[in-house]
Amino acid sequence: MSAADSSSDSLIAPLSIGGVVRLGSLVQIRWMAVAGQFASILVVNFWLGFNLPLLATLLLIGLSAFVNVAVGVGRDANTRISDGEAALQLGFDLVVLALLLFLTGGLANPFSVLLLAPTSVSASVLRARSTVALLALALAAVTGLAFTPYPLPFGVHGYTLDPLHLAGAWVALSFAMIFLAAYTGHLARESRSRADALAASHIALEREQRLSALGTLAAAAAHELGTPLGTIYLTAHDLKDACPEGNPAHADIELIIAETARCREILAELGASRQGAVDHFAQQSLEAILREAASPHEHRGIRIRFEAVGDVPQMARSAEAIHAFRNIIENATGFATGEVTIRFGSEGGQTLVIIGDDGPGFDPAIVRDLGEPYVTTREIEAGRDGGMGLGLFIARTLLERTGARVSFGTSPEGGAEVGIIWNAPPKTPGEGDT
Repeated sequence: MSAADSSSDSLIAPLSIGGVVRLGSLVQIRWMAVAGQFASILVVNFWLGFNLPLLATLLLIGLSAFVNVAVGVGRDANTRISDGEAALQLGFDLVVLALLLFLTGGLANPFSVLLLAPTSVSASVLRARSTVALLALALAAVTGLAFTPYPLPFGVHGYTLDPLHLAGAWVALSFAMIFLAAYTGHLARESRSRADALAASHIALEREQRLSALGTLAAAAAHELGTPLGTIYLTAHDLKDACPEGNPAHADIELIIAETARCREILAELGASRQGAVDHFAQQSLEAILREAASPHEHRGIRIRFEAVGDVPQMARSAEAIHAFRNIIENATGFATGEVTIRFGSEGGQTLVIIGDDGPGFDPAIVRDLGEPYVTTREIEAGRDGGMGLGLFIARTLLERTGARVSFGTSPEGGAEVGIIWNAPPKTPGEGDT
């Protein structure tokens, strides 16, 4: 078994547009930086009376403002710029900030901590390659600031850090950049993957619900069409009685009667197939739900064996539960060599379903991460697509909404095994959610 099922994965491509940034966001952030830098220079130079290289710093701030106008004019603020352009803009901001700090004390300047901002922003929204490039640029900038000839304009002769303190500041800023970039990037990738996988879950579930609704629509159509077909049938019989057999229209009327009778038979079959059918959220035997979920995979050359353990409880028949069981069973049949075993029942107040196969089993290296989005053991092979790792994530998410705990392990036969346990009667998905 793998962490992905082919049916869900083939329907859904990754939804992430990864590595694009809204232009207006960068423009607004840069205007905030320009305003903050300009205000700081004016306050330090004129209010505190420190002697700054005023012309050079104002030129740098003016250059940043000019670039901001240039990139924003004539373009919609909602434009999504490419990963490369966003990295270039953040790199420009980083260089301008580093030059301002270089002219105003380097690492001795308290504002040197702002060098953490561009790399952290990059790690949260850009690709890893762009973030690594910006991180290298930021580390080079921090190293250059350690050797600035311009002391912090504090006091008569300025203020410089002791060499040991300077080395400590360099190490602290460098490690902070690397740690924040790595940590922020990890959280951002995890958040995007989960958001994409949840969106994929909704798409797959909507498809399952549409399929489940077809039976109800068929029953409604049978009911609605019954009356007009009955009227047509009776009217055609009246026309047949009024039309002598030698009349050319007699054969046409008989054809109408025959076709109407056939339509009524089809509707009767639809009605019979819906007799005893349950509402979407009505209670059904857990065995019946599992058999319905397994039915599309019973003719794949793999035997599916059902084994009741203790009492067989009732469960709400929902598209969510059926889709979740179907994903897991499909994985099992895809990797089994001959047989899939589905054990189900109720023991000690717990409801359980255990789906195992006699295949190679889960890869021990990833078994702890199974059920997370985009974790898969499928590999691309000739004539077979690799999964995206969404099947078990979707299944686990849907089953957990019913109150279940889902675990992954090894069956007694050595194959893969998925255990689903409810400590309380299974809920309808979404029941009790706020």
